[in-house]
Amino acid sequence: MSGSTTSRAAETRLLPWNRKFLGSKRLLRDWVAERIIEKAGVPVTFLDGFCGTGSVGLAMAFRGARRVIAVDSLKSNCAILQAFLETAYRPDLDQRMVMLIGELNSLSPISGYITESFGDSYFTRENCMRMDSIRESMERMKASAEISNAEHAILLGAFLLGADRVANTIGQYDAFLKHIDRKSIERGRHLVDQRVRTRFLLQPLEKLSGIALEVVHGDMLSLAAGLDVDAAYFDPPYNGRQYCDNYHVLENLALWQKPPLYGKTRKFDRSGMKSPFCTRQAAGALEKLMSDTCAREIFLSYSSEGILSREEIHDVLARHGEVQEIETEYPVFGNGAGVSVRRSVREMLFHVRAGRQP
Repeated sequence: MSGSTTSRAAETRLLPWNRKFLGSKRLLRDWVAERIIEKAGVPVTFLDGFCGTGSVGLAMAFRGARRVIAVDSLKSNCAILQAFLETAYRPDLDQRMVMLIGELNSLSPISGYITESFGDSYFTRENCMRMDSIRESMERMKASAEISNAEHAILLGAFLLGADRVANTIGQYDAFLKHIDRKSIERGRHLVDQRVRTRFLLQPLEKLSGIALEVVHGDMLSLAAGLDVDAAYFDPPYNGRQYCDNYHVLENLALWQKPPLYGKTRKFDRSGMKSPFCTRQAAGALEKLMSDTCAREIFLSYSSEGILSREEIHDVLARHGEVQEIETEYPVFGNGAGVSVRRSVREMLFHVRAGRQP
């Protein structure tokens, strides 16, 4: 690998929200955090449930919350956040991580599970071979104690963000684009993102200071009763598209169990990962979440295009305290291949003063 390429990779540092993620609160994180503080002050303990990219939890940590618990059911989301935590907590590893990243980026490509599973579909075959080489080396180095758990965590987060940057998708992996071998733009139509054919590389992560974050991989509905906090913020799925379907490729790469895949979309068995918030059981799931949550202040984000209507949400929340609602308009994710037009939807932020003592 050339020195100039290594240098460019080392100079460019990634943030947790530098990824294509449907429902990400990257653009709304400041608005949400400021509304929470207006209503509840700066909480000592804060729960970011269904955290996704962790944007809101980090925004609250930056604003002074002393302990932030970020919960998500996807291992890939948690792995990326954990990588940034390790980077923040272990500044002494910075130069070593730059060295390790350079070494891994210079490995010779090999054909393995990723290439056989996703070559020339979700990624170019060339990038799959680079990913196979790096992912296998990461696990071998961890097993032989050549790298620590913290170093492996940082590398895994960088790997997942790097994979997402060169993925042949427009923000989710329920399907891949069909034009991976075509020019990026033909007759004014955007067929494939130019980054799909850029070289897959690990890049160092930005060092985030002033964060007190704890990442928990698990089901929020199962964990809620055991978490006592001053304020809880929930951003559950709001439509019928399961996140385990939308991000099955990244989840597969994070878990690295190499399961058998099926169908054109190359999915593994996710039967135990489905969320009731994406089904007709959404109202019941919200009721259970509210009943089990132990917090003085509870906040819920929901889209105007969600399964549950505003009235249905109010009916559930009103059983648990005084309800207030704030709205803002924002553009939905829509850039990518094809002819896509940004459109605005309404983000509803509900506030329930439950009065429960942590």
